[in-house]
Amino acid sequence: MTICFFGNYIKDYPRVQVLRKGLRQNGAKVLECHTRNSGIRKYLDLYRQHKKVKNQYDILLVCMGGYMLTWFAKLLTKKPVIFDFFVSLYLTNVEDRKIFSRGSLKAKYYAFLDKFSCRFADKVLLDTQAQIDYVVGRYNLDPKKFIRVFVGSDDEVFFPAKIVGKDLGKFIVHWHGHIVPFHGLETVIKAAQKLKDNEAVEFQVVTRFNGKFQKIKNLTEHLGLTNIKFYPEVDYQSLAKMINQADICLGIFGDNEKARVVIPNKIYEAIACGKPVITARHAVLQELFVDGENIIMAKPADPDDLAKKILELKDNPALRNKLAENTRALFEDKLTPKIIGRQLLG
Repeated sequence: MTICFFGNYIKDYPRVQVLRKGLRQNGAKVLECHTRNSGIRKYLDLYRQHKKVKNQYDILLVCMGGYMLTWFAKLLTKKPVIFDFFVSLYLTNVEDRKIFSRGSLKAKYYAFLDKFSCRFADKVLLDTQAQIDYVVGRYNLDPKKFIRVFVGSDDEVFFPAKIVGKDLGKFIVHWHGHIVPFHGLETVIKAAQKLKDNEAVEFQVVTRFNGKFQKIKNLTEHLGLTNIKFYPEVDYQSLAKMINQADICLGIFGDNEKARVVIPNKIYEAIACGKPVITARHAVLQELFVDGENIIMAKPADPDDLAKKILELKDNPALRNKLAENTRALFEDKLTPKIIGRQLLG
């Protein structure tokens, strides 16, 4: 089986890395027609690359971000076209980030792209059944067209490792990600405020230092917090080391539609490292997790409950060890690249 990755995707993005590696680990050959050009140059570049390999593959996979490429892919080939939809543009930019208001021209444009991209694909990949249900329901699409493929994580980058030099006197609580509403970083900051008098608890936050970060930094300074250390974005290998030096990791804490339908990269990366995770309680988690067995669920957007859950884990090493064992077992059973690649080929 030969699969051609097609599009203007980010080559080292975790979703792309896992699919590529997983397919190859299952004996599939992966070709790539890839460009970072935009506008008409994007189409010309992909056309030229595809012409060289058009007779060499069995399936064309339009990778994440290719909303305007599924129609083009169908023009180029009569072979099956799969689209890794991954995230809804409307859900991200209108419902979550609220960059554009509902009913605006831009909102209608994003909704059109969501639906348009799925219509042209023979099959569509999404990472949770909850997100499939959202997209199918919102755009009146055929559910039989959709395949759930969990995100997983690269097990050659994210795996349990002992970190030499860790301060054993500190209980490190790790969070990483972009500052967007569904991630709920403000809830984490306010939970840190609740725990500021507990000198043993230290928060480790890794994020992009941009305009949004300044708002978080201002909030931290306004609250007079000294128990949070901020770090700029790092490469994945460095991120894995930071996760491994933590005692527990945090997921997302937003309480909007996007938070209710996704399981973010940060959770997969943490459990790949065998770390206990606390995240907001949403029904989507039931697709993989059981509260108290392989994850701890807190009330969404509730700093008090998050602070309480952090202390419960800090004071219960046996529970932390159980969670660590169970999260890694879950990852090895369902979420390695090889397992995800096998699922996709099946």
